[in-house]
Amino acid sequence: MANVLSEMLIPVDCHYQIPLRACSFLMIEDGRASFVDNNTVFAVPYLLQALEKHRIAKENVDYLIVTHVHLDHAGGTFALLKHCPNAKVIAHPKTAKFLIRPERLIEGARGVYGEPLFSQLFGEVEPVPEERIQIVADEETLLWGERTLRFLHTLGHATHHICIYDSKTNGVFTGDSFGLGVSSDETYETQFMIVSTAPADFDPVEAEKTIQRIVSLNPDYVFLPHYGIHRDPRHCATYLLRSLSAMNVLMQTALDKNIPDGELMDWLYPRVVEVTEEQIRWCGVRDVKWAMDWLGDDPRINAMGLMIAIQRKRAGK
Repeated sequence: MANVLSEMLIPVDCHYQIPLRACSFLMIEDGRASFVDNNTVFAVPYLLQALEKHRIAKENVDYLIVTHVHLDHAGGTFALLKHCPNAKVIAHPKTAKFLIRPERLIEGARGVYGEPLFSQLFGEVEPVPEERIQIVADEETLLWGERTLRFLHTLGHATHHICIYDSKTNGVFTGDSFGLGVSSDETYETQFMIVSTAPADFDPVEAEKTIQRIVSLNPDYVFLPHYGIHRDPRHCATYLLRSLSAMNVLMQTALDKNIPDGELMDWLYPRVVEVTEEQIRWCGVRDVKWAMDWLGDDPRINAMGLMIAIQRKRAGK
């Protein structure tokens, strides 16, 4: 199974924070290539090495597809474009605006990660020339080689998010809208999976709709930047919906208790850690510390996303 799929799709480890933490997906069609998600400027050497390994000229890269503009998915886009002179960037209309003028994006990410971590993780983020961006509408399709790529505007994780259905693999590139998790690189069986509630646009109602929309496509696989290839998306969805439900409970409890804004993060963070560890155990993972180490700072970032969602709800937005 793995060998057949690997001829059509290659996860390229971007070595983001730790190995096997974030990947870009390399699609190959008759000597031509496209990437889905470009990670950071520090990932570019690994992406170029993947092209060299598969004997694909940089001039033969056609598309850099960005699922959303969070910097661990889009931060390296212009740095990669410098090496791929014929490539077009495919993106949601809102993502395109941030790629062209990334100042607000950089400022927001600095607020989440702080310095010097921002610079360590993302380095320099440069604007993408507008003429090299191709905007895609919801349900728009693109014929590329033997593949038809179908673009879906998907809310929940971010308002500028797209997913991509790939006809050749009967799989969906999900960005962060189908959670974070680890699978076997041999069988693609999911070991554990949690929902991502990262700031600043997390919406639990829309997140559930997106999960259901992806499952309704009846794909054989979902392709997660964090991390890798996962088979049986319907089964994965049971993990995700359970994790999403736990986050909903935390949000509603904070609202019911009327936790003051200034105390929300201190209240949420330990509880997000607790429900994340419980989710990992429920998925059948015995070594919870290993899974939490792999997740790294995600529980804190998820707590920040919940905090902002609670504040938005209080404001009636």
